[in-house]
This record gives sequence, structure tokens and C-alpha cells, in this order.
Amino acid sequence: MRVLAVAVTYNPEITLLAQVLGSASPQVQGLVVVDNGSANARDVWDVVTRSGGHFIENEKNIGIAAAQNQGVERAGADGFTHVLLLDQDTVLAPGMVMDLEENLNALEREPGGVAAIGPAYFELNSQRQTRAYRADGVRLSRLSLANETHPVASDFIIASGSLIPLSVLKAVGGFKEELFIDLVDVEWCFRARTAGYRSFLSPTAVVEHRLGSGTVQVGPREVAVHVPIRNYYWVRNALWLARQSYTPLAWRFYFVSRSLAFLATYTTLADKRALRLQLILRGIRDSLAGRLGPLNGGRGS
Repeated sequence: MRVLAVAVTYNPEITLLAQVLGSASPQVQGLVVVDNGSANARDVWDVVTRSGGHFIENEKNIGIAAAQNQGVERAGADGFTHVLLLDQDTVLAPGMVMDLEENLNALEREPGGVAAIGPAYFELNSQRQTRAYRADGVRLSRLSLANETHPVASDFIIASGSLIPLSVLKAVGGFKEELFIDLVDVEWCFRARTAGYRSFLSPTAVVEHRLGSGTVQVGPREVAVHVPIRNYYWVRNALWLARQSYTPLAWRFYFVSRSLAFLATYTTLADKRALRLQLILRGIRDSLAGRLGPLNGGRGS
């Protein structure tokens, strides 16, 4: 197994990025960073060079899906067999990639195709471990990984920290670039599932990851807070996914209800409420009209 780590950056915190790359580079056979038009691209290049990686620079933000596809293309051209996708703030524990590799090899010896395997990441804002999600009819179950020691199937896994065979990406297709950002990993996992490949979480693989810039409390749940434009992309892409034939029924209901919750929550409890309301309503309109891609050709994150 030859693994290329593919990290996508957009105006990253350089010190944290150095930690991310430093945690990944000893665990893989190659490293590439795809930068989406960062204002501090020179600093990103410097960190990547010191980490022994390759740097792909985009003059503007082309979206996370397109940047990931660039990394996948580089992996194929350079003879790698797998990609390890990374965000700019995902710090890997020592031995994490080996854990994923061993579990992936074991799963591939069992019946059924494997799309990807990812870590049960620890989310720093909420101070919680991720859970597995499974749809059954109209029911959506959330499964704790706290007492698990073997990989657990999940309808989707987040892209950051995920290990994916290039053969599966070839069979399923790359990431949907029109979504630009948000739910790109979910859409790909749903599409892979339809093609006969399941995604898994390894409860023994450890990473730290941060969703958004903080959280707001909504009843018993904590909701991640992103910059306002991310509300646009999430709602737009969620309502688009809710209309796709390969999206499980329970997830269709979830995306619609969650979009309504976004409308109620972010416009009353988060900052910049008027702007968030405007962007969420725009996301609803654009989704229903089938308008995807970057908002107004803008920078998008």
C-alpha cells in the first residue's frame, strides 16, 4: 500500500498546519498540499517544503472537491494506491495511518466492497468523539463508538483523515466539484454506497479535528458555528442532496429538517444574524433552482 496524503488549505493558521503536516508525513509515502488561493500561500509553500511535500497552488479558491480531485489525480500519476485526505487543522496521532491500513486490509478480505475508512475523530469544540450514522427506512441511528474495538460501518465518514483506495475512486468517480464545499464527503459516500461500497470508522484510530469556530446550544445538542457563507453552502447542498435518488430516505428527511433548524438557529443565536438569514434564504433558492458551484464566483469559505 502506497499512501499519498492530500491536504487542502485555504488561509490556514501556519503553526497548526505545520503540526498537521508533521503528524502525517512520517506515516505516509508521500505528501501533497493543494492550496486554494490563500493570502498566505507563500507561508504555506514554506511549511510544505520543510515537510518534504509537494505544493499545488491554485490562484483562486476552486472548492474543496476540485482540490481533492487534483490530489487524487496526482496520486494516480505518481503510482500511489491510496489517498489519505486531510483538512488543514487535522492532527494525526502516531500510528493512526497504520491502524487504518490494517483495518482496511482486514475489511477487504470480507464480503462486500469497502469505499473508505476513517478515524473516530475527537471534535475539539464540542469535546466529543464522532459517532457512526446509519439509515434504516425513515429512521436515522447514531451509534456510539466508545466501547467498540473493531471498525463500524457508517453511511458516511468525514473526508479528513479518511483512507481511500484509488481503485474505488476510479469505480465510483471523484468528488462532486459543483458542491464546492460542505457535504462533499457525504455525497461521495452515498454514491459509493449505491455502487456497492461501504464506509467504516475505526474507533482505535485517533485524530483531533475542529468543526467550525465554536458551538451554540440548541436544547440538548451543540451545533457547530461556521462563518456565515458556510450556512449558504450547507443548506444549498443539503437540499440538493435530499432530492437525489441515491440519498437514503432517512437522510432526505434529515437534510430538510436540519436546513429548517439552521434557519431558526443561526438567525437567532449566532453572530451576523441578518447576513446568515440572507445567505440561508439564498441557499434555499439556489438549491431549488439547481444552481450549484461557487456563490457569485466568490472565494467560498
